Amino acid sequence: MKDDLLTMLWEIIRRRHPRSVRGVEEARAVCPERFDRVAGRMLGWLVGTGGDVEKAVDAFATYSTEVNLAQARYEADGQYQHRSFDEVYADHYSRRDRMDDYLWAVFLSNILWAHHTEISLFFRDRFLEKRCQEPFSTEAAELVEIAPGHGGWGTWALDVLPHATLRGFDISPSSIDIARSLSAAAGHADRTSYIEQDALDLDQMPGESADALICCFLAEHLEKPGRLFAVIEHLLRPGAPAFVTAALTAAQVDHIYEFRRESELVQLCEDHGMRVLETLCAAPRRTLPKARFLPRSMALIVQKRHNDLS
Repeated sequence: MKDDLLTMLWEIIRRRHPRSVRGVEEARAVCPERFDRVAGRMLGWLVGTGGDVEKAVDAFATYSTEVNLAQARYEADGQYQHRSFDEVYADHYSRRDRMDDYLWAVFLSNILWAHHTEISLFFRDRFLEKRCQEPFSTEAAELVEIAPGHGGWGTWALDVLPHATLRGFDISPSSIDIARSLSAAAGHADRTSYIEQDALDLDQMPGESADALICCFLAEHLEKPGRLFAVIEHLLRPGAPAFVTAALTAAQVDHIYEFRRESELVQLCEDHGMRVLETLCAAPRRTLPKARFLPRSMALIVQKRHNDLS
């Protein structure tokens, strides 16, 4: 089935979105064997939810075009389009007609954009395999995901960590529904719970409850991302790892906070009681001609400090 789905993917891209072919070929070139394995698994989950591969690929192609246009406007204006979370929520996150296609597009971008392929493999190799094997060697361990969106990161984590349970919190009803359906399609429904809640309210939950934590591409969607890093520190047990990603000088319709330097993210972690263990910053293979801004995605593997602050 995996090979059939990969064949379908390429056929749809070549037939309906020839301008996307080069970008997806660049993504596969990062590591062809692993690309095929991961993309096949992701497409299998998508089909398992009752989703339509062709519709999802159409959404991905539209989303990629919109991202390029947003980046061009950013180059011209020197700032992101939106500054208010409430504005983006009203126009985007709360609208089911927009969110479903958006979430499936972002889900596919995790493997169909070359720089996100790099981030995804870093997540698998350096976070799940290296940092999470010991804390998740027993059934008691809990993984928390803040803003799971499509749910792909947490679902992948449960595939790799058979003893883990996962709690996910997201402000979008569409995200909750899709994340639940994806987890069920992967056979993990009995190990997950998804709750509709604002991530910034999680500081009201009991602290030091997470054995590991995932928070992917949320910080740039907030007006004050420092509050998010305080929440992450609050939820982690001392010594527990977290995988955090963010976009830098990368405009999208729902990006609010403009990170310009990788050191800003490192500083936020350090200022909120976490040490940075590993980082990866990846950029698209092609950018706008004579661009002032280089769009990047940065992943950080961090660890909550013990009381000795070492």
